[in-house]
Amino acid sequence: MKKTLLFFIAASLNFFVFSQEFKVSVSVNSSQLQGTDKTVFQNIQEFLNDFINQRAWTDKTYEDYEKIEGSISINIKEHATQEDFTGDFNVMLRRPVYGSSYTTTLLNTQEQNVSFKYIDGQTLEFDENNYTNNLVSTVAFYLYYFLALDADSFAENGGTEYFNVCNNIITAAQRSPNAGWKRAESRKNKYWMAENYTNTTYRTLRTANYQYHRLGLDMMTGESQSEARGNIIEAIENIRRAYREKSDLVAVQQFFDAKADEIVNIFKGAPANEKSRVIEILKEVNPSNTNKYEQIQQSR
Repeated sequence: MKKTLLFFIAASLNFFVFSQEFKVSVSVNSSQLQGTDKTVFQNIQEFLNDFINQRAWTDKTYEDYEKIEGSISINIKEHATQEDFTGDFNVMLRRPVYGSSYTTTLLNTQEQNVSFKYIDGQTLEFDENNYTNNLVSTVAFYLYYFLALDADSFAENGGTEYFNVCNNIITAAQRSPNAGWKRAESRKNKYWMAENYTNTTYRTLRTANYQYHRLGLDMMTGESQSEARGNIIEAIENIRRAYREKSDLVAVQQFFDAKADEIVNIFKGAPANEKSRVIEILKEVNPSNTNKYEQIQQSR
């Protein structure tokens, strides 16, 4: 009896420690490179798949249906030496919508020209407070960004602890020779992605994430569709509040890169007053998609 009990406790602890949070598909594409042994690219893909999906990233237990789904695709463009690579990272995060089979995109972004070293067979470890490898730190940053955005979509400011880890990774990477981490390099890099969400000046961005998803999309399948659309409009209004503080926020651009088509579909069948209000906001905060948003008004 004691042996059985000890085994059960050990198994439970093992499940807790090794409970994975992600179901992220990984692909490494080297089709642009000619005359190169493809084995190393397959090995990078296998390493990243295990690194992302087979380890615990938090102290929480995730049931299978709770695991966070997305994709990370790397298009390798240069293989300068045996261990030096450069590629574009395409990153997508999805979230299920309550009471439906529909999944909504929370993030769909690309980071170009990421350089990293990978030595085949080398063990690569992650420590949020120590920068050792650009591939590991870049992927880990996006995973905690995934966790933060996902948690914020279910509870207001629910992702704070994960944004804090993003900032720890950024701080550790300040000594990196690789681009993508520093304040002065660009207004669109990883530094600014985390900054936009943790700067209290733009705190309405995080409120908007919760309003749009938990109070909006998650209510659309019930009898409160009008209320849900109203909450989505208020979410977009909160994004406008942040936009008016600073018009080149990467977080705002990422939101509409993921949501523009979805917003059009939500409001095509809305009453005229809702259409007018949401279009007025959208044309201000996301003018590059004005033609797309005009489809809302044109629909009946």
